[in-house]
Amino acid sequence: MPVPAVRLKHYRKLFTVLLAALTVASCSSPPPETKPQPKPTEPPEEGQTITLITPDAGNIYSAKKSKYQIQTRLTDFQLLSESEGLAWGVTKNALRLYLTRDSGQTWTNISPASTVQFSSNPVYGQDIFFTDPGNGWIIRQAFGMMETTVLRTKDGGKSWKISSLNQGGRISSVYFASPLKGWLLATWDSEGSGESKALYMTEDGGATWNTVMQNDQYSPKSLHQAIPVAGVTGGLVFRDREHGLVTLNKSKTPKLYHTLDSGASWQEDSAFAPADAFKNYDNVKLGQPEFFGMNSGWIPVAGSKKGVDGTFYDGLFTMDGGRTWIYYPLHLGVRTGKNEDVPPTFLDAGLGWMLNGNLLYHTTNQGKDWKALPPSVVLQSKLTEYPEIVKLQFISKEVGWLLIEKSDNKRSILLQTTNGGVNWRVE
Repeated sequence: MPVPAVRLKHYRKLFTVLLAALTVASCSSPPPETKPQPKPTEPPEEGQTITLITPDAGNIYSAKKSKYQIQTRLTDFQLLSESEGLAWGVTKNALRLYLTRDSGQTWTNISPASTVQFSSNPVYGQDIFFTDPGNGWIIRQAFGMMETTVLRTKDGGKSWKISSLNQGGRISSVYFASPLKGWLLATWDSEGSGESKALYMTEDGGATWNTVMQNDQYSPKSLHQAIPVAGVTGGLVFRDREHGLVTLNKSKTPKLYHTLDSGASWQEDSAFAPADAFKNYDNVKLGQPEFFGMNSGWIPVAGSKKGVDGTFYDGLFTMDGGRTWIYYPLHLGVRTGKNEDVPPTFLDAGLGWMLNGNLLYHTTNQGKDWKALPPSVVLQSKLTEYPEIVKLQFISKEVGWLLIEKSDNKRSILLQTTNGGVNWRVE
C-alpha cells in the first residue's frame, strides 16, 4: 500500500533530526580535562598520510588542483632546498618516490614504472641522486638475473629513461656534478678490510657509461693510479667536474684519496689528518664527505674504544676545497643504543645539530660546545612512538627534516622544523 504523502514527509523529517543528532554526537569533543589523560592506543598503520596532487606535473600548491591522500612508509629523504625535497620507500618491490615543492603541504608521485623491481630500499648517495628537482637518477642494483639499471629523468619524474650497466659489483656511491656529468663507484669481492673497485663516468646525463678507473690487479697496464683494493669505501663526492674525494676504511688507519682528472687517477692524501688524531680509538670509520660550498666541507669520523660499548663522533673539516683537513673532536661523548650509528649533521663549518634521546642539541662553534634546544612536545611524543632515527638533515639555519621509525612495526614518520629545530610538525 502506498504511504500517504503527509506521513512520508513526517518520516523524512524525523530521520533528518535523528541523523543530525548522531552527527553532533560523533563530532563533538568532551570538555577539556584539568589533568593530562593517557593517550589512547592507536591502531597499527602502514606509514604516514601524505597529500598528493593531480595532475602530477608541476607540483605547485593550489586550491584548484585535485588532491587525494595515501598512506605510505618512507625509508629515506633528501632536502633539495628550503621548500623542495624528496621522500621514498619500497612497497611490494616497487619504488614509491615523491617530490614536494611546497614544504610538504602536497606531494607529487614521481615513481618510475612498477615493473622496475627493487630488492631493498634505496639510499641517497648510493642508489638515488638529484642535482635539482628536475634532474635525477635512480640505481636499481643488480640482483638475481637482473643487471644494474640506471633510471634518469630530466623533467622532475614525469618521464623516466633507462640504461643498463654491465658490471658484476654493487654500486656503493653515485654522484653528479651537473645534469650531464656523473660517476658510479662499483665494489665487489669485499673481504672486510678491502674490496675491488671500478669507477664509471657519464657525460650525457646517464645514457651511456664508460669505465674510467679499475683496480690495478684487473688492469695492470694502466698508466693511472687507481683507488687501491685495500680499504672499504666510506663515500664518494666531487667538488666540481674534475676534483673528487673518496674515503677508505681499514681498522685504525682510514685513508683519503683524491682525483684531479675526473676520476681517471687517484692519489692518497697522506697528511689529511694529524698522525695522532685517532690514537684514542681502536677502530675508526670515515663517512660520506660533504662540501658546504666550493671551499668548505667536512667528513664525519666514527670511532670505537676497546672495552667501551658505543660510538664516538668527531670531524675532519676543510676550508680550502679539500687540499688540507683539520681534525676536530666534537665532544659528544659516547653514543649507545639503537641510534649510535647516526652521526651529527652540519650546515657549515660551525653550525651543526645532534639528536640525543628526545632532545635536539646544536653547536655554533664546530662542536666545541653543544646546547640543548627547548624541548619540543611534538618531537618528544613522536620519538616515543618512533624511537629509531633514520636521518636528520638541515638545508638552512631554519629548515630541517627528520625521519624516524619503528622498524619492528614497519612504521615511519617524517617531521619538519622551520625555526632551527625548536618546533616540529608532521609533514
